[in-house]
Amino acid sequence: MRRVLVDTNVIVSALLSPDGAAGRALLRVTANDELVLTPWIEDELRDVIDRKWPQRRGALDSYLRSLDYTLVRAEESGVVIRDPDDQPILDAAITNMVDIIVTGDMDFHTLALDLPKVMTPREFLDSDTENDG
Repeated sequence: MRRVLVDTNVIVSALLSPDGAAGRALLRVTANDELVLTPWIEDELRDVIDRKWPQRRGALDSYLRSLDYTLVRAEESGVVIRDPDDQPILDAAITNMVDIIVTGDMDFHTLALDLPKVMTPREFLDSDTENDG
């Protein structure tokens, strides 16, 4: 089973548009792979929802409780990303041997990583046909 870290921007997009690429990618991850999140992602999700849609905070908390995911912590990986806010996510993915990061954040896509692979939700869906069931 692959370990797939889904970034905050993908989860927010999935919540806003479940039938879009992000929603379908998150659904596929939860059905076929091990979903990996970090405390940083959980906190960032809550911050985004509190700032933009505070009335939806309860729904987010319920959604997170309903998800089956592994929470991993970051240790310094030695790989640097341009945006320091993304560093804990990258470090957690590398040091916890995540196979794929699904993100729309282009700073991740500019990294020359063999592992984890970095994919947009669309790339994940297009490359993941063997798990369609």
